[in-house]
Amino acid sequence: MKLESEIHRIHGNGAELIALSVNDQVRQIGMYQRWPVPNALFVSDPEGEQYLKALGLYSPNERDGIAIPALLVIAPDGTETFRYTSTDFADRVADEEMFAAVEALGLDAIEPPEGGPEGEFPDDVRGYFRPVSFNAYMTGSRTGALALSRRVKDPEAKAQLEEHVEQMTKSLAAWAEVKNRE
Repeated sequence: MKLESEIHRIHGNGAELIALSVNDQVRQIGMYQRWPVPNALFVSDPEGEQYLKALGLYSPNERDGIAIPALLVIAPDGTETFRYTSTDFADRVADEEMFAAVEALGLDAIEPPEGGPEGEFPDDVRGYFRPVSFNAYMTGSRTGALALSRRVKDPEAKAQLEEHVEQMTKSLAAWAEVKNRE
């Protein structure tokens, strides 16, 4: 959500946001309809054969194959200049480091791409996180992590929980910004 809320910063630095997933085209359409990010590219790689495996971002054992959450910055010459691989779907703590890597490329601003995946999406497809649930989910996740961070004694566990609280706080702020634009 933070990346979408700062999409102007990405394009202003000559980069594009590409959402790469194992979702087939129908699921890509569904995700876009529920989470419209009009200035991002959506790429489907269902078996991970085209991009994900080559990038080392495919987990074959989880849910019959899934993309590993990550942030990459790839320079125009194809050189990877930044990589952050998340520990799980809720781990999105490297945004500022990613922005620094994009800004360091020194590229000219670009016009953002328009639209997203197009087509029909059936109402009976399950497994999508609905926007109406986002605020409650992130608030609950933040509150639970905050409570646990005050209980644990292990410094590493405490640091991870505090990092999660910070990320959920940023996600909620980004969601509020997205909702205010609608």
